[in-house]
Amino acid sequence: MQVRQAGKAVDEYLYLGKSYPLEIRLSQKNIIEVEDKLYLASPKKKYLKSYLESWYKQQARKIITERVAFYAQRAGLTYRSVAITSAETRWGSCSNEKTLNFNWRLIMAPLAVIDYVVAHELAHLTELNHSRDFWETVRKMYPLYREYRTWLKRNGELLRI
Repeated sequence: MQVRQAGKAVDEYLYLGKSYPLEIRLSQKNIIEVEDKLYLASPKKKYLKSYLESWYKQQARKIITERVAFYAQRAGLTYRSVAITSAETRWGSCSNEKTLNFNWRLIMAPLAVIDYVVAHELAHLTELNHSRDFWETVRKMYPLYREYRTWLKRNGELLRI
């Protein structure tokens, strides 16, 4: 996304709900680092999208897996595995085999939104539908789910490179 700062266009990217300006910094160890800005260790901006997507997927795998483990333990639920996907139309899904799938673009959303999607998919381990019992299970795991479900519906389109 481009924003204007002091009259010039600046590329900004979302990470955990916060917008970071992009800056080239060749002296760093990793191809992408996030501090006060999102730093790219390559002058080749034509590869930026693939660098970012790879970095976002790594971050998503780490953070979402941690959140799933936390909420599953708290709710006494077991699952088979966690997968990070590039699904075009879903933020998450749960298979009959207890595999939980999450879209990597969720890592751009605030952590509270990620937690809502995690609770939603974990609830499918006991209810493979969207019945009242399902939503009650989600509510027990994540009482503020309605607020973050609404956030995702309103802002999901922003979660793109």
